[in-house]
Amino acid sequence: MKLTLFILVVSVMAGGCAQNNISTAPASMPSLQTEPTVDIVRPESSDIAEFEADPFPSTTYFKDFKVGRTDLKDILLTWHQVSQEHWQHGYSHVAFGDRTGTIKLKDGTSIKWMVRPGGLASFIFQDGTALYLAKELTPWEE
Repeated sequence: MKLTLFILVVSVMAGGCAQNNISTAPASMPSLQTEPTVDIVRPESSDIAEFEADPFPSTTYFKDFKVGRTDLKDILLTWHQVSQEHWQHGYSHVAFGDRTGTIKLKDGTSIKWMVRPGGLASFIFQDGTALYLAKELTPWEE
């Protein structure tokens, strides 16, 4: 598997895609989407009354990737809100590295959170709505 991946990467770097009539460039570069299609109000970091991080899964490869209360507050404050479609299909992510947990707001609202290595996060509210955040924006068209 590693050898196949290495050959594919070397082939792409050497122009292998062009030789196989596979286009590597989009017809037109989409613009950066700065606003999601549905705007969900982010919880303020000062509204977080309780923070809980779930234990690391046994399958994790990133024992040093930890998300604490301060990290989650920074994510809520500085990361970009994106649509679910953009979040799911416009970014790459690392498998077996997700960190999860729950925050409880001062008003009693409980929100499940998940942060992925590489800069993706989601917050699932009690009513099922979700807030999707990305550390950096990538080109995307809805």
